[in-house]
Amino acid sequence: MLNILLALKDPHTLAPYLKGHHVFHSSDPDDLKSLTQKNNYHIVFLEGSLDLITTVKSLDPRAEVIYLGEKDEEAISAIKQGAGCYLTVPVSSEKIQEALSNIEANVSVRKKTGELEQQLADSYTQYGITAKNPQMLELISFLRNIATYYQNVLITGETGTGKEVVAKALHCLSPVASQPFLTCNCGGLVEHLIASELFGHQKGAFTGADRDKTGLFEAAGEGTLFLDEIGELPLSFQPHLLRVLQNGEYRRVGSQKSDKAKCRIIAATHRPLEIEVREGRFREDLYFRITPLVVKIPSLRDRKDDLLLLSRVFLKRFNERTGKRVNGISRPAQTALMSYDWPGNIRELENTIERAALLTTESFIRPEDFPPHLMKSPVSEPPPLMSLADAEKHHIQKVLDMNNGNRTQTAVILGISRRALIRKIEKYNL
Repeated sequence: MLNILLALKDPHTLAPYLKGHHVFHSSDPDDLKSLTQKNNYHIVFLEGSLDLITTVKSLDPRAEVIYLGEKDEEAISAIKQGAGCYLTVPVSSEKIQEALSNIEANVSVRKKTGELEQQLADSYTQYGITAKNPQMLELISFLRNIATYYQNVLITGETGTGKEVVAKALHCLSPVASQPFLTCNCGGLVEHLIASELFGHQKGAFTGADRDKTGLFEAAGEGTLFLDEIGELPLSFQPHLLRVLQNGEYRRVGSQKSDKAKCRIIAATHRPLEIEVREGRFREDLYFRITPLVVKIPSLRDRKDDLLLLSRVFLKRFNERTGKRVNGISRPAQTALMSYDWPGNIRELENTIERAALLTTESFIRPEDFPPHLMKSPVSEPPPLMSLADAEKHHIQKVLDMNNGNRTQTAVILGISRRALIRKIEKYNL
């Protein structure tokens, strides 16, 4: 059964042919836009101006338009503007039934496709991470392998790649998943209050300390403390954090008593800490203490096969949160998304989808709903042509860097044995 809108001067002439379907009438072109926006019509019958076809298709690309005209030469123009079918009046019962049958089959296929896309989105979401990209699937597998045993982990990646989401996934996979997961944004801490925030303080320890305060290490209990942007910690405080990680002990500000830290530590940074260490802004001993295990998240431009999947997830989340119904992202808008390099990564994509969904006046997001800079930004220039040997060398180095030099993990991603990888490293002097 189809929802059909008859936007015709005399809709009753077709009504006898449409029994068994939900049929709605509109003889006023001014009502066409509001009706198409508010309702999900499978078919819209149109006559008159060919521009009405564009109007309907822009409001709901899923709606099939059957255009009724008197001149056969109009058919090509109607089809070019988006009509699924052109019928010459007077229309025979056989022609209408044939058109309805074809469109009903298309609607059924489209419905099944939508259901499959949603099932795929659900199946590709694991522990809060939505991904089908091979690098990301390898990352999730790595998280599973280390979840039981890790004590300290460092997550690296560009700003906006989802480091906190990965940290939460690691916590959910761990044996302490039922315990607290607390977050500390190291870049947002006031320097003279860092110790109080992390370790707590005693009443009277300093001006304004009018009561005891529990620090994050204590509040986390046997759970997980996520130290986001650890590279922003002042150099003066880093020895205090090092002591906790080495000995598992800390002191509240103003207390002489040592307390035991029982939580696991996940740190994250977008800074290259090796350079920070080299330039004296990050302690080397602290660096080695937080990097027994390193998880590197690829940028969104390196996992564009996840982009449309993530976009659907963000749009669904927006609809559920706001109650506004935006049915999807049009094909031209999808092309625009894929043509942009996303320097702000997943965070920028989520903000872009939410902004477009909020601003759009149609039922589908269109390219014009995106910020102007996104539409102007070209795809990155392709890399220069190189020999097969140079391409292999470049790719091996890239995967090695992604895994912080871990040869076993690199060999797994490249699909070769560790011994074969070592031979190639020696061959290319990597």
